[in-house]
Amino acid sequence: MGDDYAATRSRADFLAAQAQAIRWAAPASMVYAAAGTRRAAALAGIASDSEAYAQWSRAQMIDACALIFAHGVSHLFTILATPGQFAEVGRYRDRLLEWINWGVAGPEAMADYQTLGWRVRLIGAHEIDELNEAATRVSALPGAATHHTLWLWVIPDTDAPWRWLRDALCGPAQTRTAAVERLYGEAVPPITLYLGFGKPAVADYLLPPLLNGTVHCYWTQRPGYALTEYELRNVLYDYACVRPTWRRDKSERGEEAVADRARWQQTSILGLGQRAGPFWYPESTGQPALFTSPQRGEMDGVTDDNPCADLRP
Repeated sequence: MGDDYAATRSRADFLAAQAQAIRWAAPASMVYAAAGTRRAAALAGIASDSEAYAQWSRAQMIDACALIFAHGVSHLFTILATPGQFAEVGRYRDRLLEWINWGVAGPEAMADYQTLGWRVRLIGAHEIDELNEAATRVSALPGAATHHTLWLWVIPDTDAPWRWLRDALCGPAQTRTAAVERLYGEAVPPITLYLGFGKPAVADYLLPPLLNGTVHCYWTQRPGYALTEYELRNVLYDYACVRPTWRRDKSERGEEAVADRARWQQTSILGLGQRAGPFWYPESTGQPALFTSPQRGEMDGVTDDNPCADLRP
């Protein structure tokens, strides 16, 4: 459907459409690996070791996930803590599990899940005693598997996903589908879209075991859960309408590049970057932008401050 749509409708049409009309473009399952929340908080004038930071980040995460679900995704995987965070020292590391516990299953979070009608699963909690109760509470929420399921990940060390995979394969499972059901408790469609932050790199623990087929990857350079409707729709349009280029008959397909010789003969390497203080930031490729971000509030009241305006029931 993506090829037909791209042939008859423009990116502008896609961006202007009602969310319900473009839900076909969304993958069934995706990873939203937002990161840089402490950087985002610092830019907003919020101390990353404060209670305000935890409250602010949780609210942003809910809004960003609601935006993604509203555009057609059924299974959304997002990581709450990586092995690197568990290896840190300082006040942030000391408060990490406390904040995860509250952010996942505190009264505010539970109220949001029930209002939005989400199912929620906390993966990795079975290895962390402090998170067992939170995992139990969210798994008891009502909701249909065919609706919206938020899979929250806590990865204590780099070997954790391998242990989970080993356990899934050591049972009676004889097929990949059976192993998926054993690991996740149900059949989950493969991940086909990954939206991350920062350096274009994928660690093995960022992709859920057994679910990583052909994964189309995108990286934003805005830290935290600062996803806008405009940004998400551009990703979905590219994913559904621009990237599907495979064709069964590839006769003379290579020769078509001659018509665009300059593009293919220039030097351009995606992923080269520069240091920006203690951070990495991509170098410009020198190519003109395909689109210009609209001014705040131009898309049906959606703003950077409230990327999910009018999406909640």
